[in-house]
Amino acid sequence: MGKYEREFSRLGEEALAKLEGPGGLLAVTEAHLVFVDDTGIRRLELSRIRRVGKGEAGTLLVQGEGDSLVLPLKAFPLEELKAFLEGLKPHVARARKATSAQGPKASLTQETAPPPPPPEPAKAPVWEEEPLPKRDSVELAPEPEPPPPAPLPKAQGGRNPLALPLRVLSLLTLAYTVAFVALNPGADPWVLAGVILGGLGLALTEWSSSTSSR
Repeated sequence: MGKYEREFSRLGEEALAKLEGPGGLLAVTEAHLVFVDDTGIRRLELSRIRRVGKGEAGTLLVQGEGDSLVLPLKAFPLEELKAFLEGLKPHVARARKATSAQGPKASLTQETAPPPPPPEPAKAPVWEEEPLPKRDSVELAPEPEPPPPAPLPKAQGGRNPLALPLRVLSLLTLAYTVAFVALNPGADPWVLAGVILGGLGLALTEWSSSTSSR
């Protein structure tokens, strides 16, 4: 087994046809055209191959839908390479037929796919906070606030109802004292002194009583 065949065998695909040359290996599998050379392994889907033509600088170009495979002419005997590529046509037709047959089958599978299993019921949490109590729907009228305490009455000094008469009496006492002294200049001096002191003391007492709060 050559080195290119060993590389191809790693793919695990069965070769329906193959061509090995001094510079590489071409193989046809159920779904791909495989090219193995010293740079690695390249594949092209058979159902996407549209034409095989001459490439640039001594190459053949296998063109597909979006992808291409470049085959160097020096890698294979030229006549054997042409014969191999001619024999590629039935494989391409078979792959296209298989691809078109899989289309409706795939859509049918999607339509009849079983529904997804119902989700599992949520497990009860190990711990959770207790919900807050609901408030009553009927709002109660706010309770009346207690009235503020009445301010204590300020102590007011009551006026003396005898203030005016006492003041008048005090003035009369003073006038009487002055008049007695003036009318009795020759009286005993001790008597005059007693009248003056007594009259002044009584007048001051009466006046002081008239100005008191009670």
